[in-house]
Amino acid sequence: MRTGILGFKSERLKQLRSSFGMTQTKLAELISCSASNVSKWEKGDSFPEPTSFRKICDLFGVSEKWLMEAPLKSEKISPSFFRSQVSTCKASWDAADSRLEWLEEISYKLQESLEFPKVNLPCYRGGDVRLIQDSEIESLAEECRSLWGLGIGPISDVVHVMESFGVVVARAEIGYLKMDGVSKWSGLDGRPYVLLIADKAGAIRNRFDAAHELGHLILHKYVTADQYKANYHLLETQAHRFASAFLMPAESFSHEIKWPTLDGFLSLKARWKVSIAAMIKRSQDLEITSPEVTLRLWKGRSARGWVKKEPQDDDFKFEQPKLLKRSVMMLVEQGVLSKDVLKNVLGVPVKNLEELCCLPEGYFLSNHQSRVVDIRLRSNSTSVPSNQGRTESSILNFPVR
Repeated sequence: MRTGILGFKSERLKQLRSSFGMTQTKLAELISCSASNVSKWEKGDSFPEPTSFRKICDLFGVSEKWLMEAPLKSEKISPSFFRSQVSTCKASWDAADSRLEWLEEISYKLQESLEFPKVNLPCYRGGDVRLIQDSEIESLAEECRSLWGLGIGPISDVVHVMESFGVVVARAEIGYLKMDGVSKWSGLDGRPYVLLIADKAGAIRNRFDAAHELGHLILHKYVTADQYKANYHLLETQAHRFASAFLMPAESFSHEIKWPTLDGFLSLKARWKVSIAAMIKRSQDLEITSPEVTLRLWKGRSARGWVKKEPQDDDFKFEQPKLLKRSVMMLVEQGVLSKDVLKNVLGVPVKNLEELCCLPEGYFLSNHQSRVVDIRLRSNSTSVPSNQGRTESSILNFPVR
């Protein structure tokens, strides 16, 4: 007979432990119990006693209610696409996947009150993804740009346009430098989700990671988990090619390569917001450079010490997701839900909740709400200030349901 806190959800404990990259032994040490107990709790063979249960809540900063609430899951299992280095450990995949699950839950719960932008992505429907040709990838990148009205020039903010067309994006640190990002199509709401890993410094790299994950969402929507696992390297190569084509359209980018030199690429970096390495690879893919010239460029880049860090890298700012931040702030500022209620409804550890929603640290710990100052014209005023010099900013619309 199982004893302990009845209704305890083993999946929640697995999420928490994986998200923080913690082993069962480490968790057991922190809450003063045996590793075998933690193993049994996660398998559902037993439940933690009240003392251990409260220690888990305190350790991770979650409510008792949330630990007894089953994670939102869909019967339809979609694979998570990971952009990572070959040597990345399984723990990093588990940590990223747990954060992505939290992102799905947060978004799904927010959509009970808010209407997010409609999903509008072209998707590959040509059958076996192993047979996708480079020309088809180029065409899909062009189709996506056309559908989104981006033209053929540089994209100012990749994350913003992805959010504007229905992709839910977040950035988070997970403690692993060799993990770059993860994405999936959710079975909960049919939306595409992207989690960009913020452990690495480099706005340019993070921007390319976003385009890479977009490539997975467009090219591999109908791929099963088994197919992804069996063809991991091929599908990663395809997503990489899509990112290059999406960020650097063949027609316009090739016209700007007057002469393929490192200094020439450096002069284009601020305009296209891609790395010199990405431009070298794109020039190779488009056959702008011969194999000999490409090799010379790679060697020259290495000789200049640009492998780990390139010139101008520090000049770019990270593209910040805004969808979830604006959603949370809208619900709070419109008086739909208080911060405390919203925090409890979403349930995720507060620090992680603020990070995934791109909110300032301490947002949910403060009851302060910014208010718009009501400024009116004096009754005897006869002139109205001119709009000259005022700039317009594009915003995402989130109607309250």
